Amino acid sequence: MKSQNRNIYKKFFSIFCIIIGFLLFFILTGCLTIPKLTPEDRKQDIQFLADWARDYSPFVELNEKCKDLPSYEAMAPRYMQLAEEAENNVEFYHVVYGYFSLIGVSGHGHLLSEQSLRGYMKESLLKPGQLPWYQFHAASYWPKLQDKVCFVHPPFRIVHDGAEYRTGENWRYKGRLIPKGSKIVHVNGMECSAYLQRLQQHTWLRYILRDTDWITNSLLAVHEGKGFKGWQIDFLLPDGTKYETFVPARNGSPGQSEFTDYGSGGGNCVCLELTREVGYIRVKCMGGMFIEGDGRKIRKFLEDSAGKYCKLIIDVRHNGGGLHYYAFDNLIAPFLDKSVTYTEAGGIRKPFLTDHKPAFLESLRRGVSIFAHETVVEQIEPPEGFDKTRWVFYKITRRVDPRQRYNFSGQMYILLDGGTGSAADEYVNAAHRIGLATLVGQRTPGSCGPYFNPVMVRLPASGMIFVLEADLMLNQDGSINEIAGTKPDIELAPCNLPEKVTKEELLRDEWVRKIIEGSVEGKIKGG
Repeated sequence: MKSQNRNIYKKFFSIFCIIIGFLLFFILTGCLTIPKLTPEDRKQDIQFLADWARDYSPFVELNEKCKDLPSYEAMAPRYMQLAEEAENNVEFYHVVYGYFSLIGVSGHGHLLSEQSLRGYMKESLLKPGQLPWYQFHAASYWPKLQDKVCFVHPPFRIVHDGAEYRTGENWRYKGRLIPKGSKIVHVNGMECSAYLQRLQQHTWLRYILRDTDWITNSLLAVHEGKGFKGWQIDFLLPDGTKYETFVPARNGSPGQSEFTDYGSGGGNCVCLELTREVGYIRVKCMGGMFIEGDGRKIRKFLEDSAGKYCKLIIDVRHNGGGLHYYAFDNLIAPFLDKSVTYTEAGGIRKPFLTDHKPAFLESLRRGVSIFAHETVVEQIEPPEGFDKTRWVFYKITRRVDPRQRYNFSGQMYILLDGGTGSAADEYVNAAHRIGLATLVGQRTPGSCGPYFNPVMVRLPASGMIFVLEADLMLNQDGSINEIAGTKPDIELAPCNLPEKVTKEELLRDEWVRKIIEGSVEGKIKGG
């Protein structure tokens, strides 16, 4: 009997230990932990952002002057009050997002996603001193929350064409087909413009003090609050009939077309012959995982062409970037006959250099210094308008040596637009400096910090981690890249992106047609 009781006890004890183990695991990994913040905690985070902007941001004063934005300093007390009064984490995050959008409007500026956070920790780019493992759950809680309470999308893509919104693909709901190209006439009984105005006034968008053009382009992209499930939409179908139905909202960011999705439509790099004289290379992303494979694909494409192309189009529209050396390895060095040297100038606030340890500053240089062909870095006098007691400027000289040359000797054109960012922006900017190609399209958003990688800023109370720019870059004309962007040689009127990377789609593209027809002209000064 005692033996039997002992066995029962051991069994219950084992089960108890397993339960406790699981509970500890979930608690330590944050699965059962929701940040609990006091009003003072919430106020502290807004104050921290304001202090960071005051001491370190290269842009807040420039944004007020050049972009006519409100003063981050003047708005801080109001946002601290809103943060204190927030009833829950959702409302608090909306307040933080609104205030941060004012500070992070230029260059890189976003909440670090959970996927990126895991990647940075795996690659040891976040040192233990920056983010101890036990703080991971707080950092990852907020991007999950953002996906649930900020952004949504319909179950189909939307194409914004002038003042009209149309479905970008077929959608079937409860047995009824809404064909691709159907026009959205009303949202919740309102015309689209009135609906967008209502969003600005009655949703969390009211906390945002900068422009929100992305909402205008997306239309159905904003979570409207508690109980929100979707929209009542009036469609005008391509055959002229009208149809009203409920459209359910889905959490997160909208899906992408094959033109921008590197996981579909031929992959990240697609090479096509548009005519016997014009070749085309579409690059959707400059991620490090694509460097070798895309390089081989481009080389084979140009080798198979036997050098017959007079024109080559490199299309980096809506390429959000990745790594600098994707461009150097695949899109610059193999097009060179001789080495090229060019310079960039960048500025940093002095306190950022003096308040951070050399090891931290060096970690921000990783990638920029190692893989971006630096040969000389020297301190220079700040240009006119920058107080030398508050700023440090560096001139960076880069040298790119040719490597096994692609079989192409014609004229190169690079297509760029307002979605060409980060490493892709650096690419088109460098191509312009060395005269490698003619830039065609529209200005980039500007995100070419030349000296430092973007810095990860952790708010002390909530644990949110934001990405911000620590330096600025001067364009060749003296303008600030993160404010003015990279200007194309030939500026074209806006046009919709192709849906797919196919010959048929591209031959209908207005910008591509202009290059093929010769109505866009430019000179290659180098190569």
